Amino acid sequence: MASNIKKLSLANLKDLPETLLYPLKARYVETKKKNGLISDPKSVEILDRLDYDPTKANLVSISQLGVCLRTIIFDEQVFKFLQAYPEGIVVNLGCGLDTRFTRLDNGKVQWFDLDLPDVIDFRKYFFSETARHQFIVKSILDSSWTEQIPKNKKILFVVEGLSFYLTENENRCLLRIIMENFPGSDCLIEILASWYIKIMTLTAGKKKYHDPLDSKVALMLKWGVNNGRELDKWFEGMKFVEEWFVVQKKLDAFPLSYRLCCLLIPSMARVNKIVHLHFM
Repeated sequence: MASNIKKLSLANLKDLPETLLYPLKARYVETKKKNGLISDPKSVEILDRLDYDPTKANLVSISQLGVCLRTIIFDEQVFKFLQAYPEGIVVNLGCGLDTRFTRLDNGKVQWFDLDLPDVIDFRKYFFSETARHQFIVKSILDSSWTEQIPKNKKILFVVEGLSFYLTENENRCLLRIIMENFPGSDCLIEILASWYIKIMTLTAGKKKYHDPLDSKVALMLKWGVNNGRELDKWFEGMKFVEEWFVVQKKLDAFPLSYRLCCLLIPSMARVNKIVHLHFM
């Protein structure tokens, strides 16, 4: 981008948390690497347009890699869905500044990005709505958003980087909304281990974090499950299909000390997972 173009001030973030930028930053860093795990030019474009230094508060490589690997898993599964249903519908719940549509658009999919008003207003600086890519300004817990989603096609819901900021009751509410309004649909939801949530919340404010993401997120974490199969007990109309553990996607990408930790304590490699649910 030309250097004479005025950068967008972070004052436009208003009350939005800086953590909104961390997933972008993780993909930015990886994209800038010579042999990065992913390529996400849209994240680079967005951060380059902001009056924001992506290197200001370096993410520890574990967090940065984790975000990129979860991105890869979600991308693979959404791509798989679009191969089976090229004209299907993808609904990105709590989309933030996600850039997945720009990577996976097949020219046929109908895509909905849903988030709160301030977030969608900020997204509009970088994304334009089209007939196939639309924004929904709603809370995910306000079931009226379901009225804006067509029900005549196969639907995949994506819930990335969100569930652990909600209480169990709020997660139940969200999944019940999907189940009751979209039978036959599927959902990919990122979930942290409950034991990890407990450790992070107990130590929040009591230890010095080297990772700025951890220090801010620790106080916000509310819910998790150790195994996606636990969700089978929630509703009769919702079924666990499969789960993928983020760290296990490419363990050799992590620092040696972390790899050894995962080998000695296997649960460390299962902290973060993407769970596939089907609604009957």
